[in-house]
Amino acid sequence: MNPRKSLSLATAAVALGAGLTLAASTAQAHTMPRGQQSASVADSAAGPAVAACPNPLHTYEYGRYTGGYKAFCKSDMKLSDNKYNNGHKVNDNLRSVKNLTRGCYWTLWTNYYNRGSNWTFHPWTWSSDLKDTRVKYKTSSLYKSCP
Repeated sequence: MNPRKSLSLATAAVALGAGLTLAASTAQAHTMPRGQQSASVADSAAGPAVAACPNPLHTYEYGRYTGGYKAFCKSDMKLSDNKYNNGHKVNDNLRSVKNLTRGCYWTLWTNYYNRGSNWTFHPWTWSSDLKDTRVKYKTSSLYKSCP
């Protein structure tokens, strides 16, 4: 037999074996109930954003959750260093906020370094217009607390 043919046949056999293994694991993942999937399949389905930013505070540039958007993952003492996804500065431009976490509290402060008037968002609370809170539209720092 020609050595080139035997090499290509061996390569094809290895590729076919790998393809069958991949197909079997994919089929297994799709037939199992969601809670019983293997760790690698469940992790890839969850995506990297879930692990990278647990319990974020969702902030919006305008009322009723419109305009620029920014998710904060941790406390921030100086919001002027941040920008929304549309390029506008976050500082003193927060108009609506969602705390969709199950166990973390987010406190908004009117001055840098958690000073001045404040307003705390308990787990699973939101405001479509911050003018109804003590901070109004003057949010300059955020504090996250997860007891």
